[in-house]
This record gives sequence, C-alpha cells and structure tokens, in this order.
Amino acid sequence: MLEVDQVRQAIANNQVPPVSLWFGEERFFIQEALHLLKKSYLAQDPSGSSIEVLSGKGSNPEQIVEIANTVSFFGGKLIIVEDIPYFQDGQGDALEPFFGYFENPNPGVCLVFLAQSVNRGRKFYKAIDKAGAVLEFGSPKRLQEWMAWLDRELASRNKTMKPQVKTLFIEWGGHQVGILSQELDKLALYVQGREIRAEDVQSIVPQAVEATVFELLDAVAARSTKVAVQKLQQVLRQEHPLKVLTMLSRQVRLLLGSRAMRQQGKGVEEASRLLSIKPFEAQKIWQKSSQLTWEQLAWALQECLETDVAIKTGKGDPEFLLELMITKFCEA
Repeated sequence: MLEVDQVRQAIANNQVPPVSLWFGEERFFIQEALHLLKKSYLAQDPSGSSIEVLSGKGSNPEQIVEIANTVSFFGGKLIIVEDIPYFQDGQGDALEPFFGYFENPNPGVCLVFLAQSVNRGRKFYKAIDKAGAVLEFGSPKRLQEWMAWLDRELASRNKTMKPQVKTLFIEWGGHQVGILSQELDKLALYVQGREIRAEDVQSIVPQAVEATVFELLDAVAARSTKVAVQKLQQVLRQEHPLKVLTMLSRQVRLLLGSRAMRQQGKGVEEASRLLSIKPFEAQKIWQKSSQLTWEQLAWALQECLETDVAIKTGKGDPEFLLELMITKFCEA
C-alpha cells in the first residue's frame, strides 16, 4: 500500500524514475500502481500510443533497449516489461544491453520491469537500484495497516463501517486485498446509500477458509463438538480433505511454537519473526495458544499425523476420519 502511495506521489511531483523494478506477493497493488502510471500517460496522450507493454520472455534485452532508445527525447513514453526472467540462472551476457542503458537511460521514457520474485544479489537488481527505483509490493501486515487500507477503499466508494464491522470484514473475507476489494464492490451495491453492517458482510461475503478453520479451533478449545464438526463440514465443502488436514496441522504447529515461546518468556512480536508469519496472524495464534496446554497441542499434532497416514493408506473415508479426529480433539 505504501508503495502505491510512493508511485502516486512521484507522478504528482513529476519525479517518476526512468527505470523501475516492481515485484512482490501483492499483485493487486502492482496493478493499482500500473493503473496510476497509465492514467498519467493517457492524460497526455489519450490515444494510448505512448504506452507499450512487452513480454519479458518474448522480447530480448536488445529489442527492449532499442524500443526505449528510439522514442523521441521529448515524446514521453511508458514501457512496461512483464514477467521478466532476468533473475533465472544462465542469463549471463544476454543482459549486458540493459546495463549500458541503465547508465544513461532515455529521460523521456519510463521503463518498468515486473517480476514475481527477485534475487537482490544479482547484477540486474543492483543496476536498477542504482539507476532508478526498486519497489516491493506486499500486503498489509499489521491490523492497523489493514484498517488504513480498508478506510481508503471505503472512502473511495463513499461507504462507512463501524470499527467492529471493519475487523469482521477483514477476518471473514480473508487477508487478500484483491478479493476484499471485489467484495467491497458487491457490498457497496447491496447496501446502496446506507452504512455497511455486520449482517451485510456475513450474508454477502463468502467466508474465507482460513477464517472458518480458526472458528473450528475456537470450537475445539471450547469443547463444542457440534460446532467444530459443523465448521469442519463447511471447510470440506471448499477444500479437499488432505488440504484441510494440512491447514489444521499448520495451525497446531504454529500454536505449539507460540506455546513454547510463551514458556521461554518471549512476546508476540518475536512470534511473528520466529514463526515466519505476519503480525496479524501471530496475534491470533498467540491469543489462542494461551487456551491450550503443551500436552494437548503435542497430542493433537500426533493425531494429525496419524490421520494423514490413515487417509493416504485408505484406512477409511477421508471426511469421516477428519470428523473422528475433530471429535477426539473436543473430548480430550
């Protein structure tokens, strides 16, 4: 989200770098930033002739550099190179044309490279970092960041939610900005002129599998077999039994790790780093780990492993075996 704001500010100040590398897990934000760039060029040339989109795999470096250099010095052009393969092994001398261009880029061109992931130690990365800008687009990590993003999205749709409804929406819909943005569009149409309420979220927005898994664990912690099995069936309608078991096993492992850190006197901030999970997830795991003992969690993990073997060796119907496991959890 901050990266999108950086792009917006650079456009407003007429300080867009001549060369940029954009990458990261949140493709929604990359597309939003690209939309801002394209919009600024379309404002100058509504025909769209000043925007060119190339394939990193279908165009070689020499061709891309030639296109960048043949543009008029005063013309102004946006060149977007998608899905670049330049961080793969074996590129070697093929990238040399870029390095010469980066040292003296065409000032009338904005050249943007898009990558799924990068290698910060590669010459290509370092050359762009020196010549222009590198932006990593990630999803919000802390709850405050999610709230800031949601507030902006609501304002753009002229809609409002109470604080507790905002939290519900993020937890219920899942932590994927692209999906949440689409669900906000649906909610805005549904409520028309009024405020978005909790019942609107629960009736219009599909509940994310991850959210249902957490509700399942809540039911297990409360020893509510009926609710836990209901939540399991809800998840099984969306995912394969083995995928569900993998998700449950992951949560149990995270709870074990969190419980161990509690015993070592560590805090929730360290849990996020040591468990390699985002802060908002770490907070939820940390709170949940206080409700279960080390012995309960270790036993639950062993049950997950035994159920995995039973499913894979055909010892019974996968859904029945999962129900049996959840029932054991609740009655332990």
